[in-house]
Parts: sequence; C-alpha cells; structure tokens
Amino acid sequence: MERLTEKKDGNYFISDENIEKSIQKLGLFEDAYEGLINSQIQIPKDLEALRTQGKEKTVRYKETMAQKLINNQILMFFEKYGLKS
Repeated sequence: MERLTEKKDGNYFISDENIEKSIQKLGLFEDAYEGLINSQIQIPKDLEALRTQGKEKTVRYKETMAQKLINNQILMFFEKYGLKS
C-alpha cells in the first residue's frame, strides 16, 4: 500500500504532491464503506424474505448470514480505529 499521509503528534498531514491522490483514495474508501453500510441494511431484508419462503436451510440463506457476520466484523474493525458512520 502506498501511504499518502504522514502522522505527526496524533494528526495526519498530506504533502502538496499527494493531495489529488489522497482525495481519490479517500473517495474510494468512502464508496467502499458506504457500500458496506448499505449491504448491512439490505441483508436483513434478504434474510427475512428467505425466512418467509421457508428457505432458512438453503446455501443462499447461510451465505447471506455469513456475509452479515463478516460485514459486522469489518465495521467493528473500522470502529476500533475511530471510523464510524
């Protein structure tokens, strides 16, 4: 990973030559984080639909539940570093 920031005394700084790259990288991170949050909103709806159809024992149901747990772990990791929606 190419680090674009420098940490000094608990604050982060970007050199003038890295501003554009930093903005683009931050935008990509924000897109990914937003996608993760949106997924966590959609997954319970998907699980409920599968439950309504009596498909709690299907591979799709189990994979969707696993994705919910994985997403939750990722969000907890981000919270550990102060990144919270």
